[in-house]
Amino acid sequence: MGILSDLEPKGVFRYFEEISNIPRGSYHEKEISDYLVSYAKAHELQYWQDSLYNVVMKVPGSKGREEEAPLIMQGHMDMVCEKTKDCDIDMEKEGLRLAIDGDYVYAKETTLGGDDGIAVAYMLAIADDKTISHPPLEYIITVSEEVGMEGAGHIDLSMLKGNQMLNLDSEEEGIFLCSCAGGMSVVSKLPVTRRMSDDMTFMKITVDGLSGGHSGCEIDKERGNADILLGRVLFAIREKFSFELAELYGGKKDNAIPVTAESIIGVQESDVSKILSLCDTLDETFKTEFALSDKDVKVSAIVESTGSKEVLAKGDVANIISLLMTFPNGVMAMSTSVKGLVETSLNLGIMKLEKDC
Repeated sequence: MGILSDLEPKGVFRYFEEISNIPRGSYHEKEISDYLVSYAKAHELQYWQDSLYNVVMKVPGSKGREEEAPLIMQGHMDMVCEKTKDCDIDMEKEGLRLAIDGDYVYAKETTLGGDDGIAVAYMLAIADDKTISHPPLEYIITVSEEVGMEGAGHIDLSMLKGNQMLNLDSEEEGIFLCSCAGGMSVVSKLPVTRRMSDDMTFMKITVDGLSGGHSGCEIDKERGNADILLGRVLFAIREKFSFELAELYGGKKDNAIPVTAESIIGVQESDVSKILSLCDTLDETFKTEFALSDKDVKVSAIVESTGSKEVLAKGDVANIISLLMTFPNGVMAMSTSVKGLVETSLNLGIMKLEKDC
């Protein structure tokens, strides 16, 4: 018996559990792609698998509907692989640990991969269910969607005949989207000079406990960004104390709001207690500032070691902190014109006003 075996529709959750047992992070899709090919072979479906591991399948129409125009269904097989700091799962080699909490399915200590594993599960369950009446179906299941739509950008779809498509990569049940926003990746390079420090006390400064989320779906919720908050912490420390920057780390995925960031700084031993106190103050500040969006935010500081480390030049440290403090973050602009929104909705026929409304 599977963890999800009692959930309905059974076929969908059975396949979702099967694919959840297969590691399928972006750029590591071969195993899940081969699983889909095996499914197609077992069900005697026509299929294509390209060198990137994109998969296309064709499902014949139900009896009496074989000659209808095909309907295309599309989703992606890769997922964002994030995990808690103390999680021991190797997400490149191991599957997920699924669990149920009331009406929610989740994965213990990791992301669930419902985006877009549920689309794949639906497609497989529909093709498997002989009680569902449908026209011929054409499945597009792409790779590397989460890192820039790379699979979709290089797939050959010349074998498709359909001209209507359902994109099964939405967020809310019963909600249909007719368009979406685009995205852009920016790579910033900041040259630095490294040198060996004097003997110092090195402290690890950490910002974590944030809610995070998808940079598209949750970006409007004003959640904290660990990278930028760490920049604020380092800025506050630099205003009062001299320090050397040895390490800086934060964020893991292009499309996930960073939940953890940390740095190693070298300080004078006499300043350690004061920096610890300052971090406690910033911890309370952030808890107040993000009480609604990130109630578990935490600023912590510990003494890690003493001695000499490779550190960055003073001017480079100032530039890095400035960069962290000024990076664009969150929603760049929002429409505040309710009148314009209502007028647009009326023109599109999305809503109507009753008399005296």
